Amino acid sequence: MFISCTSSRHEDDHGIDVDPTHQGDEQLHWDYEGEADPDHWAELSPAFIACAEGHFQSPIDLETYTSKKLYADILNFEYNPSPVDIVNNGHTIQANIENENRLVIGESPYALKQLHFHAPAEHQIDGIIFPMEMHLVHSNEVGKLAVVGVFIKEGLENEAFKIIWDEMPDHLSEHRHPIEKADLLHLIPENHTVIHYSGSLTTPPCSEGVEWYVMETPLSLSKEQIGKFKKLYAHNNRPIQKRDGRLVEEYTE
Repeated sequence: MFISCTSSRHEDDHGIDVDPTHQGDEQLHWDYEGEADPDHWAELSPAFIACAEGHFQSPIDLETYTSKKLYADILNFEYNPSPVDIVNNGHTIQANIENENRLVIGESPYALKQLHFHAPAEHQIDGIIFPMEMHLVHSNEVGKLAVVGVFIKEGLENEAFKIIWDEMPDHLSEHRHPIEKADLLHLIPENHTVIHYSGSLTTPPCSEGVEWYVMETPLSLSKEQIGKFKKLYAHNNRPIQKRDGRLVEEYTE
């Protein structure tokens, strides 16, 4: 899960002007390849130590045959068509949400802050690797994060993503503001079967305490849509981390 770009300060998932990876060094840089790749994140800053020493890291392989099966629909998406600010932040394409949208988990509300994409998918499900994964990042009033992961497979062109894809910025730090609102509810699979576990950010500083809700049903994007994203970011996924005995719960409607 991506929070914000390390090269500049701007609003993070909590909606405030702070960069959680900012340590007073504007040149601090992490990446997915080379000397600043995931194997070296913890060496780049003391603030990134959880990337190597954390015990509840993300992503993981979601093994459904070992998960605790529960029958409940725990996610209530109170999303509306909303304006978006689309930015190429140097690590992914991110759409910042400019209207109020909520995810209610049980009885706890979380505000949707942004969504972004990884290729290939960061999580796996029973060892299956999807071409892409979308993360919808939510925060409650005390700053606790809840992230919904949605797998993306190759299939038919997806009209719901057209606004974001048509305005996808090519250049670093470039912003686009589509006139048309994004229909956020149609970015979610109709089947809400979801796998829940407690993990971390999947980018530095790899902070733990993030509640993950990964939907089992993937969405489809066309080969051309997937290809357009991969021309910009062909490899922006963190490798699979150890489960370390964590409880994994599968909620089925």
